[in-house]
Amino acid sequence: MAVTYNQQRSRKPLLALAAAVAGVIYRSARTAAQVRAVPPVREPRQAVVPPKVTVVIPARNEISMLGDCLRSVSAQTHGANGASLLRVVVVDDGSTDGTGDLAREHAADDHRLTVARVDGPPPGWSGKVHAMYTGVEHAEPPEAEEWLLFIDADTVLAPDLVARLLSTAEALDADLVSTPGGPPPGRSATWPLLIPPGLQMIGENAAPDGRGRKAFAIGHCILLRRSHYEKIGGWKSLASRRNEDVEIATAVRDHGGTTRTVDGLDYFTTSGMDPFRQGWASFRKSFVAGTKGSVPALVGIGVGQIVASLAAPVTVAAGWWARRPALGAFGLLGWLAQSIAHARTARLMRASPEYAPIAPATGALFGVLLLDGAARALRGKNSWKGR
Repeated sequence: MAVTYNQQRSRKPLLALAAAVAGVIYRSARTAAQVRAVPPVREPRQAVVPPKVTVVIPARNEISMLGDCLRSVSAQTHGANGASLLRVVVVDDGSTDGTGDLAREHAADDHRLTVARVDGPPPGWSGKVHAMYTGVEHAEPPEAEEWLLFIDADTVLAPDLVARLLSTAEALDADLVSTPGGPPPGRSATWPLLIPPGLQMIGENAAPDGRGRKAFAIGHCILLRRSHYEKIGGWKSLASRRNEDVEIATAVRDHGGTTRTVDGLDYFTTSGMDPFRQGWASFRKSFVAGTKGSVPALVGIGVGQIVASLAAPVTVAAGWWARRPALGAFGLLGWLAQSIAHARTARLMRASPEYAPIAPATGALFGVLLLDGAARALRGKNSWKGR
């Protein structure tokens, strides 16, 4: 009986590893399925009555990026033959680097552009949410079928992006469409290392088709029907939120709207994730916001991410050490699944899939990022752009 008992005890860690790898395979398959569910933006299609679009750009100390963004917005083909179809509001959110002056220079050359200034959010508001709320409030009175487009100041739009987003929303019968931005020209370390595991973790909580526990959206670019903006109570209803992109998509979904995350990366780029330390800080901010700064939650998720990410290679090693080839082969299957999910996510995000074979390591790295967020939350240092 003692031998049998010892054998059973020796099997428990191996069974635990096998169960962990089964979870890895399921998780990877789910990620790959979500990537396939992200549709590309559609070709521009001229509507019988082209809708008006108000572009809101919150900008805080973005003088090095804002010029390219505004030039790309001014060059949009939507409204090119009827200037009243496109309106732009830049919100200078307490900038100290001349961002507001640069925006006003552009406004002098483009009558469609308005500049609003705020000196920080009032109590109970997060900075970016208040800036976007201010932008909508400074826009002209809403009209039927109007759309709101919220974009970050560190983005650049292809000339037909607005037209493509409108066509996509019409084709999908969506009330909110959102696209991530692609990497800027040149090599980006953030994209192949952090983007695949980051999107996998976000996708486990928020679905790109809006059918998950939360609806997925990316704050780089959100196109939203003005009627649904009003229906959810606007940004005022989300005043304190710091993960505002997922929250507004979820609110639209929960109020009867349809939301979709789409692939517009060939027509839209962002510099907000570069260099690597900025991408690290951006992801850290998002996950701290998503957990409301809970240190236990961040530690738990971070440790869980590291353990899950390394389960497959540890199982391969355990199978070799215990002379159980079937276990080692199962570990290799889990490793392969991780690599495939990483590669597919990387391709969606226009990143090289070269790091796919070390997907367990990149996944564990993201777990370290979450632990970094926990450490900063514990010290009360989770500010973003000085707030």
